[in-house]
Amino acid sequence: MIHHIRVVCAVVLVLIGSYTRAEPEQEVELWYRSYAAHWFGAEVDIDAVAKFYASPFYYLSAKGPLLDTGDTMKGSLESYAQTWKSDGWAGAKLLDIEVRMLNESSAMILTEWDIYRADGSSVIDCPRAPWTYLAAKTEEGWKLTLEIEIDCNQKIVLGSN
Repeated sequence: MIHHIRVVCAVVLVLIGSYTRAEPEQEVELWYRSYAAHWFGAEVDIDAVAKFYASPFYYLSAKGPLLDTGDTMKGSLESYAQTWKSDGWAGAKLLDIEVRMLNESSAMILTEWDIYRADGSSVIDCPRAPWTYLAAKTEEGWKLTLEIEIDCNQKIVLGSN
């Protein structure tokens, strides 16, 4: 019996060790996918989502730059969700992701999203909306520091370094 317990403990330690030594890209991707899961339905927990963002946080869109801090982040996220909801938003799905480590504490995250209505059409008229992020590893874990809204006509091909 004690031998079986030791074997189980050894297997658990090996699994924990392999998880904690995961490639940095995998770590960032898993973290980002946990962020993406919050946007799956139209009822978003803004408090939970806000924890993924650094302060300050920069957002670059076609309309110009936006700077958010801890004080303004939740309001910006709520505004984002409300604007989509008023256009029939049913949810968002992460379609593709690629993580490129820039150094051990920063990563570029290239993504494609489907921001959809209940009928399956795109809320933002872009069925594979590309967004690029910069993330930094902080004392609190990974945080999004910059988001770039990319024009839908820019066909970013993920997987082509």
